[in-house]
Amino acid sequence: MLGWQIFVHSVRMVFGNIKQVLQITVGPALIATALIVALFMVSGFPLEAFDEGAGELPPGASVGGIFLFVIGLIAVLLVTIFWIAVSWHRYILLEEYPTGIFPTFRFDRILAYLGRALMLGILMVVAWMPMGLVFALLGESLAGLSIILFLVYVVFLLVCFYRLSIILPAAAIGDPITLGEAWTKTQGIAGSVLVLLVVSFLFQFLVQLVFTALAIIPVLGILLTVFFGTLVLPMINVSILTTMYGIFIEKRELT
Repeated sequence: MLGWQIFVHSVRMVFGNIKQVLQITVGPALIATALIVALFMVSGFPLEAFDEGAGELPPGASVGGIFLFVIGLIAVLLVTIFWIAVSWHRYILLEEYPTGIFPTFRFDRILAYLGRALMLGILMVVAWMPMGLVFALLGESLAGLSIILFLVYVVFLLVCFYRLSIILPAAAIGDPITLGEAWTKTQGIAGSVLVLLVVSFLFQFLVQLVFTALAIIPVLGILLTVFFGTLVLPMINVSILTTMYGIFIEKRELT
């Protein structure tokens, strides 16, 4: 079953290249941490100011200042995430090996990746609008039907997203493809993508469950939880896109 094979291959890709995973992720994560700390220091906002129970702005802070701080924080996080994703795609697809703990910072590829991710996000929002109108028309009197339609449509959009998302690794390696090409190349795989979604969800749910339980173990449990929750699981998701691109665009065989 193709969906299962893609998932297994993606997991094996991560665990079989742990050294490269660390080389690609540790450096950007350290830089992001330093930049976020610098943002807090420059802005003068205490961490407590972002507590849910804070209820008011910290002394000397303004709405504009907080807005700029949040924009800066989002920018740091997005650039870091896409730096890691682009580097991983290029390592797997182009055999561009990282050296040290700082992968090559390819601003043009990161920007292209960001642009296509935004395009996919906007497309999904636009695709959701008709269903939002349907829900409004159904109202509370048909809540059961609304829930069923909601679940079915969410699954439909997720399948569409995964089919189109191969434009992301294409942008990362500098060989872009259009949404139309991505859609055409992934025809007839809706069932496989559905299996992939289910397996990925169950795997990540079980891993989170196990390591949440292990978090009660001092130090080791917390380290394992952080390692898998913030490193391994996201890299598996990126590897799924890499694998799909390799299969449907480059016609690679799964091994």
